[in-house]
Amino acid sequence: MTTLLVIAGEASGDLHGAELLEALKARHPDLRIVGIGGDRMAPHMDRMLAHVKDIGVVGFIEVIKHLPALNRLFKAILAAADEENAVVALFIDYPGLNLRLAKALRKRRPGMKLTQYVCPQVWAWKKGRIPELGTTLDALYCLFDFEPALFKGFPVDARWVGNPLVETVKPEVDRATFFAESGLDPSRPLVALLPGSRTSEVARLLPPMAGLVSEWTKARPEVQWVLPIAPTLDEAFIASFLPGLPVKLVRHSYAARAFADAALVASGTATLETALLGTPFAIVYRLNALTAFAAKRLVKLPRVGLANIVAGQEVAPELLQGAVNPANLSAVLTKLLDPEEAARRRALLATVRPHLGEPGAAARVAEDLLSRLP
Repeated sequence: MTTLLVIAGEASGDLHGAELLEALKARHPDLRIVGIGGDRMAPHMDRMLAHVKDIGVVGFIEVIKHLPALNRLFKAILAAADEENAVVALFIDYPGLNLRLAKALRKRRPGMKLTQYVCPQVWAWKKGRIPELGTTLDALYCLFDFEPALFKGFPVDARWVGNPLVETVKPEVDRATFFAESGLDPSRPLVALLPGSRTSEVARLLPPMAGLVSEWTKARPEVQWVLPIAPTLDEAFIASFLPGLPVKLVRHSYAARAFADAALVASGTATLETALLGTPFAIVYRLNALTAFAAKRLVKLPRVGLANIVAGQEVAPELLQGAVNPANLSAVLTKLLDPEEAARRRALLATVRPHLGEPGAAARVAEDLLSRLP
């Protein structure tokens, strides 16, 4: 039996991985898949070594704190690759762990094919990793049109496959059903809050969002609030930041954003999703102070939000670090809810879609990946 080792490390990787694993199993039902995934990937996996929620940490300082657990998992993955005699490894984003794994597997199992789905954002964080990726991996499947050119001159087969979000991002239910199921009033303004998919992100972003809700509950009581809970998070954990506040917790993340009038969204893949849904939004993010200091020295881009980077312009305003406070959130949200500004933002958001390619990314990756099996 042919075995594929797959490693995803966060909610977005679980989403992309599920589509790809489904495509792989449809084409090769006997393919054995072992590794790390989330709730979406689990039905397509034969053996899970860990769940993405157990390893989802972000930031330099946070990773250091979790090093003992990550090192134990690292050793367990290498041992599983040997036990299962895995012939191909598929890394999905999560470069901190995956690049280290790729280099270890290249030495430990030289005949193994090493592939990466979702190019790490080396163009933003660590351009020095480009040669490492270019010489360690056999194939690199890129989601954005500008990424393959970064690896020109290296042996890796870097190719643009398109972004699976163009297929997966759509409301889970229709508007009437969403409002009926959530107990919200479709005639009143609705704001979606997305504080991230990791506990560390929520702990930093949800308190200022809660402060905003508290203020607006008195000043603008007509506004409704909805918070779609990421599958990597526990509802009780989210609720602990919102005592007594009128925030409706839901699981329909796309519908919540699609039918909202505006949104506040943690920087990351969620910004691309929200752009595709066409809802005016602001990008918010806060890091540990030391992590932020290090990031400022490393990141050389004029914008940090993925939707803005892909579009090459500001399609969504950005609030970072200390700027993420109730007063600033209130100011930016007031603008986004203004009909004229909302229309202008929707026109800007439409410029993101052409950079994400055509539907069928998972199928294209599956076909190429299977062609690399012995």
